Amino acid sequence: MSSARKPGTSSRQKVTSARSGSSSGGVPSRVASAQSKSSSLSDRGSAFISSSAGVTRSDRSSGTASSSSGKSRDVGRSRSGEGLSSTSKLPPQESLMEIVQKRFVNDVFESAAKTHPGWKILIVDEPGMKVISSAVGMYDIMERQISIVESLDKKRAPFKDMAAVYILAPTKDSVRKLIADYEDKTKVLYGKSVFLYFLGPISNNLIEEIKGCKQLIKRLKALSEINVDFLIQESRAFTLDVPAPFGSYYLRSSGVSSAEKHVADKLVTLCATLNEYPYIRYPQSSGVCSSLAGIFKVKMDDYVKSNPTWWYHGSGNCPIRNGERDRSTLLLLDRASDCLTPLMHDFTYQAMVHDLLTMEGDKITYQAEKADNPNQKEDKDVLLNEKDHVWVEMRGNHIAQVIEVLSGRINEVVNSSTTRVHKGSSANMSISELASALKDLPEYREVMSKLSQHLHIAHDCMEKFNRAGLLDLADIEQTLATGKDEDGRSPKLTETISRCESALIRLQDPDDRLRLILIATISQNGLSSADRDRLLRAAQLGRSQLETLENLSRIGINTVSNNFSTPTSGNNGFFASIKSTLSTSTSFDDDSEYASSRYSPPIKSILNDLVTNQLSMDEYPSVIPMPMSAATTSALMGSARRRSKAAEGSSRKSKAGPTDKWSKMGDSMTKATSGGAMYTGGRNLVFMVGGLSYSELRVARDIMERESREIIAGSTKFVNPSEFLEDLHTLAG
Repeated sequence: MSSARKPGTSSRQKVTSARSGSSSGGVPSRVASAQSKSSSLSDRGSAFISSSAGVTRSDRSSGTASSSSGKSRDVGRSRSGEGLSSTSKLPPQESLMEIVQKRFVNDVFESAAKTHPGWKILIVDEPGMKVISSAVGMYDIMERQISIVESLDKKRAPFKDMAAVYILAPTKDSVRKLIADYEDKTKVLYGKSVFLYFLGPISNNLIEEIKGCKQLIKRLKALSEINVDFLIQESRAFTLDVPAPFGSYYLRSSGVSSAEKHVADKLVTLCATLNEYPYIRYPQSSGVCSSLAGIFKVKMDDYVKSNPTWWYHGSGNCPIRNGERDRSTLLLLDRASDCLTPLMHDFTYQAMVHDLLTMEGDKITYQAEKADNPNQKEDKDVLLNEKDHVWVEMRGNHIAQVIEVLSGRINEVVNSSTTRVHKGSSANMSISELASALKDLPEYREVMSKLSQHLHIAHDCMEKFNRAGLLDLADIEQTLATGKDEDGRSPKLTETISRCESALIRLQDPDDRLRLILIATISQNGLSSADRDRLLRAAQLGRSQLETLENLSRIGINTVSNNFSTPTSGNNGFFASIKSTLSTSTSFDDDSEYASSRYSPPIKSILNDLVTNQLSMDEYPSVIPMPMSAATTSALMGSARRRSKAAEGSSRKSKAGPTDKWSKMGDSMTKATSGGAMYTGGRNLVFMVGGLSYSELRVARDIMERESREIIAGSTKFVNPSEFLEDLHTLAG
């Protein structure tokens, strides 16, 4: 950080969890600074820049300014070529994270720095802090002449010689706290320049309150909606950080819930940021998604109508040279349609870390050997995010492969050293030996430190795995979910129930016992009364766990059934789709096809059909009429492709004959690459109401890589199995 930083700022609050993002020049400006005076705010359209796209943009290649088209559009119109996969690849695509980083770095902080050179204070409310921390690094903020970061919610010392930058949620509470900083002219906290940015659209009523504060208005240099009311989870994954409980989407008596409106508002900011005005598709059988689709369309249409200079992909008005792409598709999905996937044990690295270890946001703490004394241990904190390249590379791999690769790389480093420390050591080096190697190889210390961190974490996962006896438990789960055992045999249900009963007696944690009973119940679309009583006697569940089990019926899942030969048609058709998926799907990465991981989440088939334009229009209709060519392609090719997938899947599985539960199934194949971040066609935005699991996030990445079609996956939140158990419990009301 620059030495010009104001003295005494070290004790102030800083951004504590952030991802760094580099900025680059020549990027279209999406936020317009407004030189605002009290009289000018009488016209919201002129002084308040309601479109974060701004008034002018710079052409990416030439750097010249060009006005966006302001002509009116027919909202919801269908262009003949929109929504179809392009035959030629576009230039490398910026990720969602890169776009958001540039939004803050270039369009907020640099814009303010150009208007007011000198150090400034950044004031954020809690939502603002979360959004910034998820995408922008503290270094990037400080380099743009931000001296310190303060919380709007806390008492703050005055800095009357410094300008203030506010990034706030557009809520009544935050606006009133903002006004409180200026309503008494004898106690104004900051200097003569104020830059005010809201995460999303702000109401006219709140604008009027701001206009009523004279001391604020005469200082106001910029007031804008930046449309980033979501949190970046990964480079192409996001959450909305919606506080509404799981049950709020399903337990409403009638009408539209406030949670749905909140979700729709935040999704509009996502689309505004991405310059996407998407087709909207949803499961015909999901009332929640149908309702949300309608609400989102109205709000998105309103945004487009009120921002005539805003452009979207597929409109033909892209101001970026060679940047035009097809119109995007937003697919809404419903967690209640698949409650099985979030409960299953998944043995890929990311899913296992979130399931078995304790995480605080991105941070995980593990015990490592001290560098000066390998016999003593100390706590070490690690951030598992996009800045950690080893994490990004390994997070979707099976845990056995992760340990094998990490151990191999560490041994390569050790054995390649001129000192030949641990010469001739095997691939099974202990953790203490690795710590000793770190001490003796200072030239490789940074690389070895990162590799050993992940090896520690992976071993912690395996320790929990072995202690809980998860290998046998996982095989029971896989058999329940797929109907086949590790040898491809279809055992009788009574045999599998007996195995469940034995496992329930062995499991110590009541939540683990509940989890297994839920998997058995959901996978079979209800158990017979005899089998249900048998498992409940073995599980000895408490009242809270029993309530959670009974709550399944509130979202249409049968808990008791006497028919096992053919699953009933209840539960929104989930079991019909999952049986089809399990029998026909093929893995996109055979290196991760292990006997202990033979279950395939239903979202895999859905996303694959989506990106190949073969998703059924009957089962997943579109709110906005799609091009006839896309609908025809979907209808004619869908059944043929499913037959082809079934034949391919059957052929592959007939070759598989693993003798070890950790062994790979089938022939290995080279992982398809996307040729860098280059994708064909329009974006595919996939949003899961009620929580997305980490195994489903992995599936989205795999399909994107294989098909070279960009997928941005999001949800109200990302959930691990324990959190999903809590969500199911909230259905009790």
